[in-house]
Amino acid sequence: MTSPHPVPEDVRAVCAAWLELIDVAAPGLVTGLHVRGGIGFGEYIPGVSDIDMVAVLDHSPSDDEVAALEAAHAELAATHPQPPLDGFHLTAADLAKDPDDCPDLPCALHGWFEPADRYDVTPVGWHELARHSIAVRGDLPEVWTDQQRLEDFTRQTLTTEWAEIAASLTKFPQESAADEATWHVLAAARMHHLLVTGEMTSKSAAGRWGLVHYNARWHPVIREALRLRDATSQTSEYADPAARGADVAAFTAYVVDDATS
Repeated sequence: MTSPHPVPEDVRAVCAAWLELIDVAAPGLVTGLHVRGGIGFGEYIPGVSDIDMVAVLDHSPSDDEVAALEAAHAELAATHPQPPLDGFHLTAADLAKDPDDCPDLPCALHGWFEPADRYDVTPVGWHELARHSIAVRGDLPEVWTDQQRLEDFTRQTLTTEWAEIAASLTKFPQESAADEATWHVLAAARMHHLLVTGEMTSKSAAGRWGLVHYNARWHPVIREALRLRDATSQTSEYADPAARGADVAAFTAYVVDDATS
């Protein structure tokens, strides 16, 4: 089931600008454009959120067509730098199979283009597209999904990549104390939410869920992460950024430990 939420006007304008560029550079190549991420969950925050997109191609692109995709993204970044248009470009046949069986794809991330990469070519990317996306152009083709695979992938991500992140946050307290580090709180809660409930959600919604699900010990750092992400208040509950950083590190480690138990 795709998302019922509308596409924000600034997002629609950026998508329309990119489609116009690529349609001139490579006519007929892009048959579908779908947005997901915070937009698909109805949690888009102007000035904060990126545009997470998936472009469906009529066929596997030639070298010249990959160059056209790159040029279109470069021109878009120059004329419409915000919000960034991030995502991957693939065929309907690619979407119909496990992302592990998908080849490397042309990917764009924060204005940087890679002709062959795997940015978000994961079960999370596929499931979010299938369940929480909005069509800007074309109908969404069949998308491979497997709930058990999604949960296994999420648990593995927490117990490997995020175990290293948790250790790093503890090892480098100055970095943990930065405003940007609170992102880890909502991202970890988002993955934990999936493992507990079986449902995908946005970072902000995961934080709100966390205020109900987690012990009150963790509520201050969750509220702080929500405050910084959603710009709901200028007042922090933490007088000392170092104390906040310690809680960011501790909460992230707690979620990782719970995923391994």
